[in-house]
Amino acid sequence: MATTTASLAINSPDLQPGNRLTINASSLLMKTGLTEGLDIYDAGTGELTVLMSHKKLHDSLGTTDTSNWMYLANHGTDDTHYIEVGLRDTIIGRLYAGDWMFTPWNMSADTAEWSIEAEGGTQKYEYAFFKSTYVLADSAQGTINP
Repeated sequence: MATTTASLAINSPDLQPGNRLTINASSLLMKTGLTEGLDIYDAGTGELTVLMSHKKLHDSLGTTDTSNWMYLANHGTDDTHYIEVGLRDTIIGRLYAGDWMFTPWNMSADTAEWSIEAEGGTQKYEYAFFKSTYVLADSAQGTINP
């Protein structure tokens, strides 16, 4: 049985004047309705150039109401260049050199496709998609379907 744990630690002695900030969070990610860890669906590395238009990182998969997550990291080294991250027609944000994101993902509809684009220069990146292989019980059926 796979175990999938996500952890985050944020520490700063001076982010808030006169106050130390310490945030430590951890979550055991499970398949929807079960006590098993998520499966890795897709993972890899790549390189974006500014000459590329939006690169489709991942299509939607048509599975609704499941536990899915997306990880993306910018391994570029120039602090003035970034990767613009989009979800269909919406720009989610920018990942500058060394930045990363980890977010839940509802991959059910056409609006669920991820795209990335290099801005300012060539950017190296890595990604991973985690998904549940089970869907939530249909209210009419009352069962979990594999």
